[in-house]
Amino acid sequence: MLLALLGLSLPMAAATDQEKLDRLLERATELRLAESRGWLDLLHYDQRRVLPGKRSGTRDPAFFLASDGWRDPEAELQATLRGLFQPVEPDSDEQHPQCAFIARYHWLKEQLEIDPGDFPEAPCQRYQEWIEAINPGAVTIVFADAYMNNPASMYGHTLLRVDPPGEDSSRLLSYVINHAADTDETSGLVFAVRGLTGGYPGRFSVMPYYEKVQEYNHLENRDLWEYELALDQDEVDQMMRHVWELRGIAFPYYFLHQNCSYRLLKLLEVARPGLTLSDRFSWWATPTDTIRVALEPEGMLADTRYRPASRTRLEHQLDGLDDEEIDQVRRLLEDGPEGLAGNAEPERQQVMLESAHDLLHYRMEAGDEVQRERLRSLLVARSELGPPPDSNEPPTPDTRPDEGHSTLRLGFGGGRRDDANHIGLHWRPAYHDLLDPAPGYRDGAHISFGDTRLLYDLDRDRLQLDRLRLVDVESLVPREPFFQSRSWHIGGGLEQRLRPQGGYGLQTGLEGGGGFSWLAGDNWLFYAGLRGAAWGAAHLDDTVRAGLGPRLDLLYGGERWRTRLRAEGGAFTDHQFQWRLALEQDLSLNRHLGLRLSASREQDFDHHVNRVDLILHWYIDP
Repeated sequence: MLLALLGLSLPMAAATDQEKLDRLLERATELRLAESRGWLDLLHYDQRRVLPGKRSGTRDPAFFLASDGWRDPEAELQATLRGLFQPVEPDSDEQHPQCAFIARYHWLKEQLEIDPGDFPEAPCQRYQEWIEAINPGAVTIVFADAYMNNPASMYGHTLLRVDPPGEDSSRLLSYVINHAADTDETSGLVFAVRGLTGGYPGRFSVMPYYEKVQEYNHLENRDLWEYELALDQDEVDQMMRHVWELRGIAFPYYFLHQNCSYRLLKLLEVARPGLTLSDRFSWWATPTDTIRVALEPEGMLADTRYRPASRTRLEHQLDGLDDEEIDQVRRLLEDGPEGLAGNAEPERQQVMLESAHDLLHYRMEAGDEVQRERLRSLLVARSELGPPPDSNEPPTPDTRPDEGHSTLRLGFGGGRRDDANHIGLHWRPAYHDLLDPAPGYRDGAHISFGDTRLLYDLDRDRLQLDRLRLVDVESLVPREPFFQSRSWHIGGGLEQRLRPQGGYGLQTGLEGGGGFSWLAGDNWLFYAGLRGAAWGAAHLDDTVRAGLGPRLDLLYGGERWRTRLRAEGGAFTDHQFQWRLALEQDLSLNRHLGLRLSASREQDFDHHVNRVDLILHWYIDP
């Protein structure tokens, strides 16, 4: 009574940990946090493509505190909140949930306005040492151009580089976040099949950027494009907290969809809540398309940089030499500095010595045996001539990869095959063929998946599958004085082909081969090689027939007009000789539209057929 009269009161009993937890659980339910996009992004939830509902992209138990957290975000949220109240044991080797799931903890503290004094905070020393070593201040998307010798990298690769604050530090010393299939498979066929069907686990890793530059720029000769993003420090910090949570977590890896590019979009969604980048990709996600989508938000792109590969630099350097200087470089490679003619101007001697040195160094990096003493002697001779007069860096291409055509292509048109008229619908989910608009894509690279043509025969009132090319890949790299590159192609699927008794029938087949390509003028490319093929169908006399023969191609690539003339033939096991002559031309109307005209004449089983098609292609953004 006396205390009341004096305006004083007794303090209320402190709330227990269970009462605090109950209040947080009740508040989370009121706010429906388990249904929020921010929470679902932290758990990597995706809309199921066939069945209703959502599921996490991983079922790795190390990523969840609830046994069914991969399919029940509410259960995982409750388990996470309970985990925050676990006693802190500083000497324990196991991470406290506050540290193991530090991004979730940070997000829940903001959403529920958790008072840090509600429970003891774990020190998270391992995370602090890790993040201090990385010192994140900015994030850059790095795109590595196509690498034709690996099925998983034929349409490029993306990773995130984490740069320290400031502009003066070397970006090569920065760290990169990479997501890739975890495999040591040596069989290309097994690698491709399992990669297409999610047969490998994909994991995040963090490594120094110079290691990836060495791998991509030098060993695989892939140009790099760097896109600096305008993320603020809080966004960068939250993304890195989430990367810490993902260390060692396994995701099913699909080359065409849930791949490196798709998973990196998920990191950006955690960094900046409200982004819905990954929703644009339900069935396939190619790197160039994901970069376009990532850069779409207003103000997202801060800066770009082009980092040419070693071979790109060398080719540019050698392009500046005339025929006599090319011969001089050959002598330098064989004889060392003693083979240098003394009548050349000092500046030209510099260029020739640099070219010879860089070629030897390039061959060494590629694994070829070189004479290290000759490499050193060329370097010494070059240094005695003083510094170069100016930089000889390759020019930055006019069109970035993200500015090229979209990879999804729809086509509609019509034509005539032999004596029948038809209209057709064409669909190709990815990626690029040699007649598509070239800007932004690698020269000589043809990579097509799922190219489908449906034809409606107007005279016979019949709809048929004309072609389904599951995969179609060509690498036409021209031979040059110092780069004796080989060209090759492989493809397979279903196709309407001539039958022994006349007419057409659907056959299953595989084609492939190799040869060499040469430049013929500024915009012309000539290819000559051997082509092998095997086709099977019930209506064939021997069910399966295989053949081998020559293939010749002549390609012209202009700014807007591209054309291709192909002649091919082959002797088959059923004692038949098949040949085909085809001309295709493509006129680019703009970035999204192209008009393609094709004409061909073919003979097989003593039957001839002529065909003409005119198709309007539409390149559709995701």
